[in-house]
Amino acid sequence: MSGKYDVVIKGTGMGIGEKALTDNLMKGFIHTLTTKEKLPEHIIFYGEGVKLTSTGSICLDDLKELEAKGVKILSCGICVDYYELTDDLEVGGITTMSEVVDIFSNSDSVIEP
Repeated sequence: MSGKYDVVIKGTGMGIGEKALTDNLMKGFIHTLTTKEKLPEHIIFYGEGVKLTSTGSICLDDLKELEAKGVKILSCGICVDYYELTDDLEVGGITTMSEVVDIFSNSDSVIEP
Protein backbone atom coordinates (compact mmCIF):
# COMPACT_ATOMS: atom_id res chain seq x y z
CA MET A 1 0.00 0.00 0.00
CA SER A 2 1.41 3.37 -0.95
CA GLY A 3 0.40 6.68 0.54
CA LYS A 4 -1.09 7.43 3.90
CA TYR A 5 -4.10 5.54 5.15
CA ASP A 6 -6.55 5.67 7.99
CA VAL A 7 -8.71 3.02 9.65
CA VAL A 8 -12.31 3.48 10.76
CA ILE A 9 -13.88 1.06 13.24
CA LYS A 10 -17.63 1.29 13.76
CA GLY A 11 -18.29 -1.70 16.02
CA THR A 12 -16.70 -4.02 18.53
CA GLY A 13 -16.64 -6.90 16.07
CA MET A 14 -15.43 -7.60 12.55
CA GLY A 15 -17.71 -9.28 10.05
CA ILE A 16 -21.01 -10.98 10.64
CA GLY A 17 -21.53 -13.89 13.00
CA GLU A 18 -21.63 -14.74 16.65
CA LYS A 19 -20.35 -11.98 18.93
CA ALA A 20 -17.50 -14.08 20.32
CA LEU A 21 -16.23 -14.74 16.80
CA THR A 22 -16.59 -11.19 15.46
CA ASP A 23 -15.02 -9.65 18.59
CA ASN A 24 -12.09 -12.06 18.28
CA LEU A 25 -11.65 -11.13 14.62
CA MET A 26 -11.53 -7.42 15.52
CA LYS A 27 -8.99 -8.10 18.26
CA GLY A 28 -6.90 -10.00 15.71
CA PHE A 29 -7.18 -7.17 13.17
CA ILE A 30 -6.05 -4.52 15.66
CA HIS A 31 -3.25 -6.73 16.96
CA THR A 32 -2.04 -7.41 13.41
CA LEU A 33 -1.81 -3.66 12.81
CA THR A 34 0.81 -3.49 15.60
CA THR A 35 3.04 -5.85 13.61
CA LYS A 36 3.02 -3.85 10.38
CA GLU A 37 5.81 -1.55 9.27
CA LYS A 38 3.42 0.89 7.58
CA LEU A 39 0.93 2.03 10.20
CA PRO A 40 -2.24 4.04 9.70
CA GLU A 41 -2.09 7.73 10.56
CA HIS A 42 -5.38 7.54 12.46
CA ILE A 43 -7.74 4.93 13.81
CA ILE A 44 -11.16 6.48 14.23
CA PHE A 45 -13.77 4.76 16.37
CA TYR A 46 -17.48 5.54 16.16
CA GLY A 47 -20.76 3.85 17.02
CA GLU A 48 -20.18 0.89 19.32
CA GLY A 49 -16.54 0.93 18.22
CA VAL A 50 -15.81 3.54 20.90
CA LYS A 51 -16.19 0.76 23.46
CA LEU A 52 -12.85 -0.64 22.20
CA THR A 53 -11.02 2.46 23.51
CA SER A 54 -12.63 2.25 26.94
CA THR A 55 -12.21 0.40 30.21
CA GLY A 56 -12.59 -3.36 29.84
CA SER A 57 -11.74 -3.52 26.13
CA ILE A 58 -9.78 -6.56 24.98
CA CYS A 59 -7.92 -4.29 22.53
CA LEU A 60 -6.47 -1.72 24.94
CA ASP A 61 -2.89 -3.07 25.04
CA ASP A 62 -2.65 -3.13 21.25
CA LEU A 63 -4.26 0.30 20.89
CA LYS A 64 -1.86 1.77 23.45
CA GLU A 65 1.05 0.22 21.53
CA LEU A 66 -0.21 1.73 18.27
CA GLU A 67 -0.59 5.11 19.97
CA ALA A 68 2.97 4.86 21.32
CA LYS A 69 4.12 4.21 17.73
CA GLY A 70 2.51 7.46 16.59
CA VAL A 71 -0.96 6.36 15.43
CA LYS A 72 -3.61 8.87 16.46
CA ILE A 73 -6.44 7.03 18.21
CA LEU A 74 -9.67 9.02 18.07
CA SER A 75 -13.14 8.28 19.43
CA CYS A 76 -16.30 10.04 18.27
CA GLY A 77 -17.37 12.49 20.97
CA ILE A 78 -21.07 12.07 20.23
CA CYS A 79 -20.72 8.28 20.57
CA VAL A 80 -18.65 8.46 23.77
CA ASP A 81 -21.33 10.72 25.27
CA TYR A 82 -24.14 8.45 24.06
CA TYR A 83 -22.58 5.37 25.71
CA GLU A 84 -21.60 7.44 28.79
CA LEU A 85 -17.93 6.48 28.43
CA THR A 86 -16.31 9.89 28.97
CA ASP A 87 -14.71 8.81 32.26
CA ASP A 88 -13.83 5.36 30.90
CA LEU A 89 -11.80 6.36 27.86
CA GLU A 90 -8.38 4.70 28.26
CA VAL A 91 -6.58 5.41 25.02
CA GLY A 92 -6.56 8.24 22.52
CA GLY A 93 -8.74 11.29 22.47
CA ILE A 94 -12.13 12.59 21.45
CA THR A 95 -12.84 13.79 17.93
CA THR A 96 -15.53 15.81 16.19
CA MET A 97 -17.35 15.07 12.95
CA SER A 98 -15.59 18.05 11.36
CA GLU A 99 -12.19 16.54 12.20
CA VAL A 100 -13.29 13.12 10.89
CA VAL A 101 -14.33 14.65 7.57
CA ASP A 102 -11.00 16.49 7.32
CA ILE A 103 -9.03 13.31 8.08
CA PHE A 104 -10.94 11.24 5.52
CA SER A 105 -10.73 13.91 2.83
CA ASN A 106 -6.94 14.11 3.24
CA SER A 107 -6.37 10.34 3.36
CA ASP A 108 -5.15 8.34 0.38
CA SER A 109 -7.36 5.47 1.57
CA VAL A 110 -9.70 4.62 4.42
CA ILE A 111 -9.90 1.00 5.58
CA GLU A 112 -12.92 -0.40 7.39
CA PRO A 113 -12.42 -3.93 8.74
